Amino acid sequence: MKLFLLLSILIFCSCSRNEQNTNIETLFFDENNKLDINDIISYKFIPLETSDDCLINGTKQIVIEDNYIYVNSGGDKLLVFDISGKFITQIGNKGNGPGEYRLICNFHINKEKGIITIADSGQNRIIYYKLSDYKHIKTKTIFYFVDCCWLSDGNIAWFFLGGYNSKNKEKYFIKITDSQLNELNLLYPMDIELQYPIFSGSLFYTLNQNCYFNLSHISTIYKVTSSNIIPVYQLDLGIHKFAPQEWIDREAGRNYSAIVKTEYISAQNVRETNNYVSIGYCAQGANAYIGFYNKTTGQSYKYALPEFIRHTGLTGVGIVKNTFKDYFITALNSSILKRNPNSKIPELKIISENINEEDNPVICLMKLN
Repeated sequence: MKLFLLLSILIFCSCSRNEQNTNIETLFFDENNKLDINDIISYKFIPLETSDDCLINGTKQIVIEDNYIYVNSGGDKLLVFDISGKFITQIGNKGNGPGEYRLICNFHINKEKGIITIADSGQNRIIYYKLSDYKHIKTKTIFYFVDCCWLSDGNIAWFFLGGYNSKNKEKYFIKITDSQLNELNLLYPMDIELQYPIFSGSLFYTLNQNCYFNLSHISTIYKVTSSNIIPVYQLDLGIHKFAPQEWIDREAGRNYSAIVKTEYISAQNVRETNNYVSIGYCAQGANAYIGFYNKTTGQSYKYALPEFIRHTGLTGVGIVKNTFKDYFITALNSSILKRNPNSKIPELKIISENINEEDNPVICLMKLN
């Protein structure tokens, strides 16, 4: 379960509130709910081709766009597969030269302009490639950032753990720029800088061209626009609680990672479709949990991750990486699949019998009806 905490990226920070007054919907994930998720869940599986040219070292991000699968492999390379899982190419290479990157934190596909942009937080650069043949166009060196999200109006939201200074020297976690990287706005004032933060998934996710911001030690999910950060959801995870502000004030500035020794939630990662909100989180140390919330009925499903695997048969599953239409996207570890081939899901059982432990992961699309 420690891998659940360490393999992906999510940064925690403590912020004061500068929000619009709005009605915030509470999402209650009930551990006492006896509804059977197997009654409503369906799957699609895509084994990714394995070769020396496309070995995957962790699925940091997975994006499905126009029948192509883009995989950010551990921040080291951006790989392209077709919708059947056949390897197409790698975009750029790791390095310091033109068109090269150190640590891919995010990437953006602009179909109208025919450009794919990689945000390289390892060198504070953004790198542009042609979408048609993935050839390098140009590279720009910019300010410090850890994560980012492209907004529907063409502007970009940037996050930096150390904050961005305003003219009066106040610090904010989010900077808004236009597409030419000119500063437009600063959002979300910070009142503490965390030491030894924990990473587990991207801070941002998108739904219907809207951008949402997810700080794991805070129970609120925000919508980000070029001018505002607006709270939209309040998370209630039942018996598992977020650290109170007094703990954050006392401990987080010295060593936030000490939270894994408490009973509090130490990491969370939210993704959303039109019908459901998913959450993966760690509490009571590195114990991992996964939950789904029906936005129409208010019904929820929540499991410890090992229980979810036993109950559904999704051997080797990790946290949700992204969404595609009404599906949640995750990846199944081939090594675990091969060593545990008796999944109750017939299609997955066949896949596990025909793969090797060293193979690339199997993309899993989960849809809840």
